[in-house]
Amino acid sequence: MKKIRSIILAIKQLKTAILLLLGTIVLGSLIFYWYYLPSFDSQYTGNILDIILATISLLLSLEVYNFPHGGDIVLKLLYVIFPFLGLLLIGIGIIEFGMIVFTYRYRLGVWNDWLANDMEQHTVLVGLGNVGSRVLTELKEDGIETTVITLKDGKSTELVNELLEHPSIALIFGDATQRAILKKANVQKARAIIVVTNDDLVNFKIATRAKELNPNLRTVIRAFDAAFSKKVTELFDIDAAISTSAIAAPAFVATSFEDGIIQTLKSKKGNRDIHLMEVKISATKRASPFIVEGLERQFDITILAIDNQPHPESDDKIIPGSKLLILGEIKSLRQLKNQFS
Repeated sequence: MKKIRSIILAIKQLKTAILLLLGTIVLGSLIFYWYYLPSFDSQYTGNILDIILATISLLLSLEVYNFPHGGDIVLKLLYVIFPFLGLLLIGIGIIEFGMIVFTYRYRLGVWNDWLANDMEQHTVLVGLGNVGSRVLTELKEDGIETTVITLKDGKSTELVNELLEHPSIALIFGDATQRAILKKANVQKARAIIVVTNDDLVNFKIATRAKELNPNLRTVIRAFDAAFSKKVTELFDIDAAISTSAIAAPAFVATSFEDGIIQTLKSKKGNRDIHLMEVKISATKRASPFIVEGLERQFDITILAIDNQPHPESDDKIIPGSKLLILGEIKSLRQLKNQFS
């Protein structure tokens, strides 16, 4: 897959030379068709495939049909000029191909520019620190084409080297507050931008400038200040401003009270903290098994999976020993654990 993507990208960079060559062949074929006569060569049939072959042969300094001594001057010029033109086109093609191979082999910045320019509906990630590298891991695991913008610090890190080898990730070095850098990352055709630098104002500036270039772009920024993140999403065209500390705080508190907390989520409805927890149902005196719908209604929870089987039906049974993956508030989860775990 990596090689196929690279070959396609290389061919796209050669499109000028390829189009020029095809245009020359078409022009030569038309001249042959209009001016070459069977009297010039007994083997000439006027077949279109033969004409194309004869034109290509001339570009390679070969003659399929005899020189038209009594022919039109245009046809004679074709025989004189095309061998030199062929050498010129082949030389240009070889030079361009060599430059592309060299650019790919040493992963020069130009190759990343080409790769970024070739992407559509991709995600642009700005910042490659602790948060940025984790976000990038998620994007890679989900198979999402990504362009990463990061400041060039002069160090050749292992992560940077890995990204330079990745077929679906373009690495752009530069200041993302500059529109030229955002354009290099092809923000105009991107689906979303995630900005996770260590400066709230810089994140905000990058997101707003990216939105100017692409009004349909989904913008997500990192914000250390929870009040700032709330304000920018209310007043400006920012889709989401996430405070990592605000997300982490409820998880710390919940985990300090209960075992089994996997993740804490913030619910917009009522501004509640919703926790993801794994609970094992112990044996009880109750003879009949529990039903998913009944347990959800009793404790105001959502059961996401039973024994690693996702999306249980409302009438599925829950027997002692079952492991449940549950979403709910800490109070509801504590009540369930106290009764059944």
